[in-house]
Amino acid sequence: MKTLPGHSRALFLLLLALGAMVMSGCASTEPDNLSERPWNSPKGWENGLPSTMTEGR
Repeated sequence: MKTLPGHSRALFLLLLALGAMVMSGCASTEPDNLSERPWNSPKGWENGLPSTMTEGR
């Protein structure tokens, strides 16, 4: 296999890295990022103790 000169090898690696960055970019089908619930609203498990833990007392 023929080795590439220093400048050609650096250019090849630069183009390879650039291609990898372009191919791994983020994309979304929702341009407005609309969701059913806001990100900062509490989840169901963040509201305190479950009711079954306090029923027998």
